[in-house]
Amino acid sequence: MPWQKGQSGNPSGRPRKPRALSKILERAGSACVEVDGKRISGKRLMARLLWQIATTGQATLVGGTVINAGPQGWLDVVKFLYTQIDGAPPHDVNVGGQPDNPLLVEIENAGAIARERLIQQVTRQTAADAAGGVDSESE
Repeated sequence: MPWQKGQSGNPSGRPRKPRALSKILERAGSACVEVDGKRISGKRLMARLLWQIATTGQATLVGGTVINAGPQGWLDVVKFLYTQIDGAPPHDVNVGGQPDNPLLVEIENAGAIARERLIQQVTRQTAADAAGGVDSESE
């Protein structure tokens, strides 16, 4: 059936691609591993290791290897945990008015305002000339 002009041939849009890596990671995280004689999911193990790093600065992997996070690694883990628990922090938005981003105001009828100011200036100058004085604003 032909489409009418302006009508999409695919009104639902392009189908979403499956997120293969996400599915693989989900399955791997759900698999159980043995830790200290107990079977726990990989997700729980990951949470435990992240929490160890956040609280002690190091984590002991299943094989016994100890990982020392160091100051930057510790800070990265703490930031990650906070974003997972509380969500990302709000970002300040610089909408203008700061020294690095001044506000720019556009006046819609700027031409008429400029013309009015010029008329006022000429009127003051003409009045000052007629009075034999000097316009104080033009000095």
